[in-house]
Amino acid sequence: MTDDELVATILDALHDATLIIELGRRHFLTNPIAQRAAKNIIAEIGEAAARVSDQARERTSHVPWRLIIGMRHKVVHDYASVDLAVLWDTLEHDLPALDDALRHVR
Repeated sequence: MTDDELVATILDALHDATLIIELGRRHFLTNPIAQRAAKNIIAEIGEAAARVSDQARERTSHVPWRLIIGMRHKVVHDYASVDLAVLWDTLEHDLPALDDALRHVR
């Protein structure tokens, strides 16, 4: 995949995250399907981020690529101990900021 395709994959996943956010925190915290979906979204974003070229990462140094990839590792390899409050905070605050950062790059 090209860097543009990887960014498009991330943006698609970010859109899906907004659908979870629209349901609200209470729904998220009480709905295991929404929680699994959120973990999958984080994993998808992190996997695409890991494949973005070094050149593209240098051009977008304001994007916290290492943190994104690190969170992917957490939800994939240590999924049972993911703190749902942290996951929600990521959905609500960090992912919209990532969306803004990536849309301004394109």
